[in-house]
Amino acid sequence: MFKSIPHMLLASIKKCPDKTALQYKKHGKVHNITYSQFGKHIKHLACSFDNFNILPGEKIAILSNNRPEWTITDFAALSNRNIVVPLYQTLPPDQLLYILKDSETRSIFVENDEQYNKIKQISHKLPKIKSIISFEKIDDEDVYYLYDMINNGKEYLTHNPDYYEESIEKIESKEVCTIVYTSGTTGNPKGVMLHHEGFINNIISSENRLNLDDNEVFLSFLPLSHLFERHAGHWTPMYRTNTIFYSESINTVIDDIQVANPTVIVAVPRLYEKISEKVLTQVEHGSPLKKKLFFWALDVGKTYHRQKHENKIGLILEKKYSLADKIVFSKIKKKLGGKLKFPIAGGAPLSTKTLKFFEAMGLPIIEGYGMTETHLVLTLTPAEKIRYGSCGKPINIVDMKISEDGEVLVKCPLMAGYYKKPKETKEIIDNDGWLHTGDIGYIDHDNFLFLTDRKKNILITAGGKNVASAPIELLIKRSRYIEETCLLGDKQKFISALVIPNFDNLRKWAKSKNLNTSTNEILISHSETKKFIWEEVEEMQSKLARFEKIKKIALLPEMFTLEKEELTPSLKIKRKVIYEHYKDIISKIYENSNVV
Repeated sequence: MFKSIPHMLLASIKKCPDKTALQYKKHGKVHNITYSQFGKHIKHLACSFDNFNILPGEKIAILSNNRPEWTITDFAALSNRNIVVPLYQTLPPDQLLYILKDSETRSIFVENDEQYNKIKQISHKLPKIKSIISFEKIDDEDVYYLYDMINNGKEYLTHNPDYYEESIEKIESKEVCTIVYTSGTTGNPKGVMLHHEGFINNIISSENRLNLDDNEVFLSFLPLSHLFERHAGHWTPMYRTNTIFYSESINTVIDDIQVANPTVIVAVPRLYEKISEKVLTQVEHGSPLKKKLFFWALDVGKTYHRQKHENKIGLILEKKYSLADKIVFSKIKKKLGGKLKFPIAGGAPLSTKTLKFFEAMGLPIIEGYGMTETHLVLTLTPAEKIRYGSCGKPINIVDMKISEDGEVLVKCPLMAGYYKKPKETKEIIDNDGWLHTGDIGYIDHDNFLFLTDRKKNILITAGGKNVASAPIELLIKRSRYIEETCLLGDKQKFISALVIPNFDNLRKWAKSKNLNTSTNEILISHSETKKFIWEEVEEMQSKLARFEKIKKIALLPEMFTLEKEELTPSLKIKRKVIYEHYKDIISKIYENSNVV
């Protein structure tokens, strides 16, 4: 067992010094950083901290998109026994201010001018900040350049050759190494204090379930400020001496896949949904023969994997599937790099429709469930054992049970607590050491966990019926014409919803009907559009119980946004904010309604 995260990395550097650790694109060319080079950058940066008055125990924040410098800084800070505070690169200045003040951060590493300008706007309210370091050169004498620090550390090392090793050896396995701020769906974000031992246990236990090879290539595009990417997309592959390829941006992921040829993609369900939607849209616009061939192959693929679960695959089906893979699925998989083995999904529910789509192609998505407060992973799908609708089984360091009111409770290496919030810590971890996740679910006879909703998202109608909003929202979004939905109905006579159409697909439909599509507002104002979207909702919810069904909808012309604080940085809906922003629309839904 490793003593700390830096100790884990040092073992990988020693094992495979010449292997590529990081890959990134710059000016159209792919650049490689070996494990040995990566280790030297970390060592030199950590050694510079003493000269730049970044003291062990102090908090340092990182505000940047994914890039090698983010990871180098992270490991250097951990090696120097600093406490890393990751910041979402999309956060506006006022939200950055709250986290930086609450965490008592002393030094900030920023990516470039854009991120530095955010800090400049709030710097007069941050008297405790003593240094700002940029990954790119900035024309400001108050900002240090990262690579100048690395060179300084290299020189420092010649006079203090044992500094780095001595710093590493001082690390205590239970000491706090990072404070990760939760999304804050119901209030201000809370700083979750996490320690080395919890991460090491979680990484090793999770990887035992995944059983990765030593030569995997991970595509990195989810924000490193999210623990999902930092743990599952970085620390876990580094434990196995894998390679990490940095996507240029969230908008270039599909193109970057062609360059990276990843074997592992760590993503939220929305990426897989978009890929399946793109494929289906292309099929719909293809020739009748190609369309017929694709849906034949998809049906064969679904049948093959259904019977595979039941150990009933016959020779004829085997041959059909081989043909379907050769003439249809292989072409789609080639567009995903051609080497993908482990599509991993987490952070939100994955629809069974999307899961079956990828499974049919021979790419079963590994689902996981976790929390920042538990050092991330709680459950993972076992290899070759998909259970539709489930997020897998608990990993071997996790004890799990369901409370009387349906809440999921867990015991495992837990956080050290919420930073400066002992009351909130006691509210989530009971006296017996069980953490109350806030999620509602059940465990089946084979120990698979099924989640139904967040405890706080349960709507209780005026008739006393409990309605779980998340599964219904997910169901409605299965329509290719609906991008987002937010369920309403707490303390009301019936369930309703705010619905945001998928405007790209809706426009294609509207043009075929000769409707005015000049703006989103005009498009959703047409009675034909309202009728069409309502019919989509009706079709999606046809199998719901009567009290669960949406009785009325209101169409919105634009997506919920982070800028309007309607979404958390991890893109979860802030229901309280949305209810406030659209209170007039919501009032009209329920005014003088005769729906019962």
